[in-house]
Amino acid sequence: MTLKNGYKYFLWFAVCSLLIYGLGFGVWTVMATETGNGDNVEHLHATWLVAYGSVPYKDFFQHHNPLLWYVFAPVVKHFTNLLRLLDFAHAVSIVGGVLTFWVVYKVAARFFAGGISALISLIILCPPYFYIYCFNFNPDTFMALFYAIGLYFLFSYWQEKKLYALCVAFMSFFIAFLFTQKILMPLFFLGLISLFIFYKQKCSAKDIMTALVLPIICLLLFVALLYHYDALKLYWLSNYPFNVIMQKYYGFRRVDVMNHETLFFSISLSAISVVFFFKSANLYFKVISFLFVVELPLRCFYFSIAPYYMLPLMIYAVCLNSVLIEKIREKAPYVLLIFIVVGGYYAYTSVPNYLSARGQDRSFARFFDRNVNPCDYVLSSYFGNQSIMNKDPHYYWSMFGHVDMVGEELGIAPHPVMDDLVVKYLPKIIFGGVYKSSYAEHHGYYEEIQRISPDIIENYYMPSSFPDLYLLKYEYRHQNCVYNKVKKEWMYVD
Repeated sequence: MTLKNGYKYFLWFAVCSLLIYGLGFGVWTVMATETGNGDNVEHLHATWLVAYGSVPYKDFFQHHNPLLWYVFAPVVKHFTNLLRLLDFAHAVSIVGGVLTFWVVYKVAARFFAGGISALISLIILCPPYFYIYCFNFNPDTFMALFYAIGLYFLFSYWQEKKLYALCVAFMSFFIAFLFTQKILMPLFFLGLISLFIFYKQKCSAKDIMTALVLPIICLLLFVALLYHYDALKLYWLSNYPFNVIMQKYYGFRRVDVMNHETLFFSISLSAISVVFFFKSANLYFKVISFLFVVELPLRCFYFSIAPYYMLPLMIYAVCLNSVLIEKIREKAPYVLLIFIVVGGYYAYTSVPNYLSARGQDRSFARFFDRNVNPCDYVLSSYFGNQSIMNKDPHYYWSMFGHVDMVGEELGIAPHPVMDDLVVKYLPKIIFGGVYKSSYAEHHGYYEEIQRISPDIIENYYMPSSFPDLYLLKYEYRHQNCVYNKVKKEWMYVD
């Protein structure tokens, strides 16, 4: 075996080892760590509500597109153990993330560089900590998957001019939108450049119109369903004006929420790749370069509250970096050892970084699993949500002091009065601390909105093992929780 062949095998071994580590790390998070973070809890609860007949936007507040909840509602309905449900949600998310990276790898390996360069680009950009943190049970996970699928088939159409590829691309982009409207901005710029390319390539107008038929029909059906449930106006207010106004409630939240080392290294490589190879690159590189140049300022200077906001940018960076890595592999192959070392460093630091963000304690989820059933109401805490498989005492059911204040400002619904809700519904668990203004907190001052009366807490509740969370006293609890098929509601029958 020559030194060159030995190095090649070592390179593949190192890359595959890092990928296997990432998969193992993902499985470990499901089996050993607390998976009940805010995104998982929020969207699992929305899915549970949909599973039992609630209509998003009309019956409960949400500010995301609804496909995620409807896809998984039939499955969520069959879970009775909260921990198992959380584990299922995280497992599904990791599978979605792995599929996303596989599709992105296929895009990079087919249209940008060789397979080994695409894989190295993937593991440098997305170390285990980073992509496990990105892929939660939220719409963005599956939005990214279908956006990547759409890019693959759009590029395939430009290369081969086969109609089925364009049909799959357009439908994939529409499905990505049904998961979350956040993709509209990348799709807008992709659409602009695609129109130019369709014109330059003299693509068949018939192909384009044919590929648009199914997405347009599905869009009309979506609008018709919203209208049928009298939720069209609420959908618009909750998903568009709301999300614009919401940003001021977070203060300056841009790339500060990112893993800085990962971001700096990967984005720097992408910028170098664009500068050095744009002029001589192929069509696909130029398209992704354009999207990268547009997306990066949006994330740096507009809004990126969480790492998953960077998913489109991550897709672009994998493609751009794979070209740079391919050039290095051709001219100075041993320099790739630096990239392998960086990937190994990220893998080594994954566990402490991940645990500092998530924690390994599953006691909180166990507490709710022991004390709450589907007939119980839960009044969530300030800027948080404990609800998963239980009833809500109000249209707004999470992030009090934030979503309820923005929603009231837009006229969606008035914000809740906590004392009235507690007396009326006697929730099994309540938050007895201060409900304060999220806007004030993120702009440097303190403003209390309301808190539950101490007399009400004393009369009806007893302390739990968690700060500011109170359990309903035994004398006010009911027995025999069942699902009433006639009323289509969980009810106590004691």
